[in-house]
Amino acid sequence: MLEIGELKRVFARANDFKEGDLPLGGTTDEALRRDAKKQVAALRIKDLAGLEFVEDELTQALARSLDRRRLDEIAQLSIGQVKAVLLGEHGASWAARFRAALPSEAIAALVKTMSDDELSRVARDIFNALPGQAPVAVGSVGHLGSRIQPNSPGDDEEEILLSTLEGLAYGCGDVIIGLNPASDDVETIVRTEKLLAGIVERLQLPTRYCVLSDMVKQSKARTSTKVDVGFQSLAGTSKALVGMLGLDVGGLLELAQGFAGLYFETGQGSEATNGAAEGFDMVTLESRCYGLARYIRQQCGGRWTIVNDVAGFIGPEVFRTGAQLMRACLEDAVMAKLHGLTMGLDVCSTFHMGISPEELQALTEDIVEKSAPAYLMSVAGNADPMLGYLTTSFRQHPRLRRAAGKRPTSAMESRLRALGAIDAGGLAAGEPETTAGLYAQFMKAGGDGRDAAAIKAEGLRKLAALKDRGWDLGYGLGADRGGPPQVRARLEAIYRNARSALYAGIAEAVIRDSCPRHIAVATESADREDFLAHPASGERIAARDAAVLKRLYGAEGGAPQIALVVSDGLNADAVNEQLRGLLPRLRWSLGQAGLQVGKVDVVVKNGRVRAGYHAAELIGPELLIHLIGERPGTGLNQLSAYLTYGRDPSGRFRWGPAMDHSFTSAICGIHPQGKTPRSASDDIVSCVQRMLKLKCSGVSLGRGLGAYDL
Repeated sequence: MLEIGELKRVFARANDFKEGDLPLGGTTDEALRRDAKKQVAALRIKDLAGLEFVEDELTQALARSLDRRRLDEIAQLSIGQVKAVLLGEHGASWAARFRAALPSEAIAALVKTMSDDELSRVARDIFNALPGQAPVAVGSVGHLGSRIQPNSPGDDEEEILLSTLEGLAYGCGDVIIGLNPASDDVETIVRTEKLLAGIVERLQLPTRYCVLSDMVKQSKARTSTKVDVGFQSLAGTSKALVGMLGLDVGGLLELAQGFAGLYFETGQGSEATNGAAEGFDMVTLESRCYGLARYIRQQCGGRWTIVNDVAGFIGPEVFRTGAQLMRACLEDAVMAKLHGLTMGLDVCSTFHMGISPEELQALTEDIVEKSAPAYLMSVAGNADPMLGYLTTSFRQHPRLRRAAGKRPTSAMESRLRALGAIDAGGLAAGEPETTAGLYAQFMKAGGDGRDAAAIKAEGLRKLAALKDRGWDLGYGLGADRGGPPQVRARLEAIYRNARSALYAGIAEAVIRDSCPRHIAVATESADREDFLAHPASGERIAARDAAVLKRLYGAEGGAPQIALVVSDGLNADAVNEQLRGLLPRLRWSLGQAGLQVGKVDVVVKNGRVRAGYHAAELIGPELLIHLIGERPGTGLNQLSAYLTYGRDPSGRFRWGPAMDHSFTSAICGIHPQGKTPRSASDDIVSCVQRMLKLKCSGVSLGRGLGAYDL
């Protein structure tokens, strides 16, 4: 049996190539990869079950989750032997019998040894259905469902409502209606939970709903409104989990037990990009995420639980090609299914990956056929209007279901037929008249006494207004049951503008108007391509400029209380459009609040969020405000503010480019159609005052803890 250090190396080398594994010990050498796969195939289940892969609470939970009696039955089998069984005639029944006995790391080992075709054979053979109305329930063999994702850049209730209704008009939303809030505060969560509850209840939809914040904030929101499904992003190490949530497995489990349903999201590469991989490769860590979901579901009595894999959301540092995205989706689908989970996929791509909308749409069709997920995302147009990434549109779903020979759940299909959203044959065309008809029924169920025809006409006017503002709503299907020409032109323009924003620079006139005194610095990125492909290069200030920053306040009486940093990030156009409206007012408001702001702002070229931490390490402020351009591809150039209190509970500075993001709070979506620069300024000042009072930021601030309560 291999020692743990050697096992890490072999596990990383055995993975099919992805960029994200290279810093974790992966290889581009095919001979090394073949040898590693053979070594992995020879390992026995008992060898892997007896190892403590990471010394943390998550590993202990994974061990407790195993059915020891079943594990004893398969302990002597090698990974290669288990693979042969799964590919055999009785693979699905074997998986159902032993899924609670398979260690997560053994499941990871299995997928490392499989080809894409072998992964597809296993994925299409195993289905983990949730209890539901026959014949088609969530996750059953004949099911292909969807999550309606009605995101809005400003959490606008009308945008959310009409986006949801149009999704229903395409036959979407049978698994869950799940919103990512632009403003992740409890008040917004409460408001949007009430809105989604109203849609589900008024239209009597047999589906679930969720505001995708985190379980800490959702638990707080429960004191003010009903929360249907608890949401949490998962991680494969305790270090990464605590970094996201501020709690380890025990704390997460305690929160999860308070919800009637559970929704977890995962994605290869998240631990690595947050410096919490603990030396393990992406596939192994992803499998441990599914093991954690299995454990929580067990401890919560097997309640309604779904998992969604957000494959491709991070960027080219994890996956750079469509083939790698395909491989990740196949790996993740098999690993989740072998854990006994009901698994969905968000087949997606960030704009800086360089995968075109047409390529992603073709990949989605291929992935649905090969991996048989329980559900996919569905948004108003292929570009999410708030998060700024490419994914599956509402109008793709009827075609995907037809091509796969699958349907939404029987309960949802029956209800949508009764609402007039789909015809007797299950056909959903997403016509604006259908969406407006659903709007009329929603309003009438809420007590609107007007004539239904008048309300429907109002719905059509509102759809038209959103279309005029750039939303992909109210277009319906084209002649080929795809997007009409206007829709295709809109998506091409978004993709073109996003790619342009990725290579833009901050305009000198904007800096001159917004930062009367500033110093321009650069990171270690050699150029923009290096910055996009290798995020670490944009996380440190170049040595020459670092020396200048270190001397910046030496002659002026020491470091300021608050340092202001501006970076181009992934979208310099956002800085160019929003900085003038935000920074001068922000500086004035901070001064009015009696706070001392550095007289010289730092402007970073090719800067990522961690570049701000490095700048703060060199300057030495108590608190950092880092304004950075983000989310190209939303159709809106959105600025974000990252706010960090720089001292630990003992009073020592924690600044440095490797500082954990969990210490940082974010105010995102700053744009006139989202969070306006004026309101963002007020929110930043309020947040800064609270940070200075409690001497903390990030996860600790979100939990309402002071530095000495940790």
